[in-house]
Amino acid sequence: MRKFLWIILIVIGFFWIVGKCSEENNTIISDKRTYESSWRQATNEELFTISKLMVKNSITGCGEYHIKEIENGEYIIACTRDGKNWKYYVAWPNIDKIYLASVDMEKKLKPPY
Repeated sequence: MRKFLWIILIVIGFFWIVGKCSEENNTIISDKRTYESSWRQATNEELFTISKLMVKNSITGCGEYHIKEIENGEYIIACTRDGKNWKYYVAWPNIDKIYLASVDMEKKLKPPY
């Protein structure tokens, strides 16, 4: 009986580890939608929400920006001051978070135009 319990615990541990590894690989950086979906203009509500988030985080130089909504409330933002040089951000307005995109993500993203 004791041997049986050890086997069960080992099997459960194995599946827990496999599950954790697959979760770590399922990020916005590796999500195909991040790169395959098209850029679009923000709606008025999105414009207000994202602009407020950028101001709150002292992000400047975004005279124009385009977005991709990867999941509900999760955005990739392409931001430019001059229409030629782009900065990319990952934003979660629902939880008040915005971060500069990683170098790996930036290399894979194509500018809106």
